[in-house]
Amino acid sequence: MVKGMRLAELPDLSCTVHSLQLVVNDGLSSQRAVIDVIAMLKRCATHFHHSNLAKQRLRAIQKDLGLPEHNLVQAVPTRWNSTLHMLQRALEQKRALSIYASEHGGFACPNSHQWDIVSNLVETLIPIEEVTLEVSHNNSSASCIIPCLIVLKMLFQGEGPSTQGIRTLRQVMRESLVKRFSKLEETKMVVLACLLDPRYKNHVFSSDATLTKAKEWLKEDVTSQEEPAAAEDISEEEQAAAEGTNEEDRRTPKRQRREQISCRSHIDDMFSSLLASHTAEPLAKSCLEDELHLYLKEPVIDRRKGDPLQWWRQNEGRFKLLATQARKFLCPPPSSVPNSDSEKLKIYSFAGSEDRKQVQSSTCKVLT
Repeated sequence: MVKGMRLAELPDLSCTVHSLQLVVNDGLSSQRAVIDVIAMLKRCATHFHHSNLAKQRLRAIQKDLGLPEHNLVQAVPTRWNSTLHMLQRALEQKRALSIYASEHGGFACPNSHQWDIVSNLVETLIPIEEVTLEVSHNNSSASCIIPCLIVLKMLFQGEGPSTQGIRTLRQVMRESLVKRFSKLEETKMVVLACLLDPRYKNHVFSSDATLTKAKEWLKEDVTSQEEPAAAEDISEEEQAAAEGTNEEDRRTPKRQRREQISCRSHIDDMFSSLLASHTAEPLAKSCLEDELHLYLKEPVIDRRKGDPLQWWRQNEGRFKLLATQARKFLCPPPSSVPNSDSEKLKIYSFAGSEDRKQVQSSTCKVLT
């Protein structure tokens, strides 16, 4: 996908979800104790997935303890949140796993220290999953990238779990986050999307320099859009004037025509040089600055309930120049990974579904 965008010479953004996955992987792979406990829980999940007898015994223990009769979750390397779900399910079934391990000597189960690591890992990873869901939502825009990452940095900087390995892991994740998203506030598409989102505006920028840069980018875009329109208007006026002149020329003596043309060309040149600095371009910039000043003074809308596109539709009359830019920069999604239930169903509904398991051989022949 990235290669296609480059070949087409179109502006593109890196997938935020994939970058977050790399951040999580950097943290999880930085601590030997974390690697060991995750590997142990993967073996536990594999044990119950491959043995019906083990699964039946686990069900019996769950019933005796009054625990939810859930299967263990297996982590998938390509989706980091499956590791979180595996850890959460293991914590839920902690007592059942401990009893099963006491009955079967060859079954390895985490000890008390390792269970503390699992609990602290879950506490660390849950906010990252929430951010992942936020940026991969169907109606999410590139405007949410900067706010979500600012929140993550604040979480990593705050006081977290007291376990020493987890503290180091959080530090590694924070450093990886800063490294992988270091150029974010230098990316025009992301900065302007955030500025033009009435839920965030300039309140999440790390410095005033980012706002100054955003204003310059807006002025450049508005000016570049005004110039072709002005040139088109001028060409239409010149064409109309030429048509009127041609008709007038037919009724005017040759000498008088030459004088009018000569006079008109000299006068036009002088007026052009005189009025060159007072064209519509500075006026457009002035209007843009007024709109932007008024827009930034207004309070932000509710992050959860507010719809930025609906807000711009309702306020387009007051912010005509900004509304045009908002339509442009609020369109790009922050991620290439969908988060709707329908998309999840498309991806996961076939491999483990009962319907697929019950497909007859005769039906397979027809399908293939």
